[in-house]
Amino acid sequence: MSYAKVHLSPEEMRLVTDPGVILTKNSVMAKVIEMFGGLSGEYQKIWKEEGVEPKISRGENYRGLPWVMLDYPRYFGKEEVFAIRTLFWWGHAFSVTLHLKGGYRDRFLPMVQGRWAELAAAGFHMGVSDDEWRHEHVPENYREVSGGVDLVRDDVDFLKLSSAVGLHRWEDAPAELLSMFKTLIGVLF
Repeated sequence: MSYAKVHLSPEEMRLVTDPGVILTKNSVMAKVIEMFGGLSGEYQKIWKEEGVEPKISRGENYRGLPWVMLDYPRYFGKEEVFAIRTLFWWGHAFSVTLHLKGGYRDRFLPMVQGRWAELAAAGFHMGVSDDEWRHEHVPENYREVSGGVDLVRDDVDFLKLSSAVGLHRWEDAPAELLSMFKTLIGVLF
């Protein structure tokens, strides 16, 4: 009967007896989805690609926390990726990430390398992790892009550029995310 020894801390008991915690979380997640729905329309005005629709997904457990993401454009293959992912990660930040892999990396790398200063000025960071699916803005995953410094690695077949907006800037987030998206599209095309 080991289950009988499961105890809650005072903080856990406070939270488990307060339905408002989950109801508030659900309300926040719905507002993020609404925000991303609006952004997807703005993104489509900028990136006018026929046959490619934005996709909004949500989950409860990226590194233990809820998340919402908007992928647009989004081309995901086993060996090829061209995507711009807008992510809300509970307790952390909003971010916009360009993910290029395979032939897309090869095609767009010269454009990216020619625009380091612009990317640095817009607050973008270069992915340096061996794991292309890590999104946390921490030193082992991303390093600041400083004008003229080339952080592109030849030992991986993907390239990631990402910029983040803190959650404390909630009211500014839609405009900031749209600006990041425009910067990435401007660099590539």
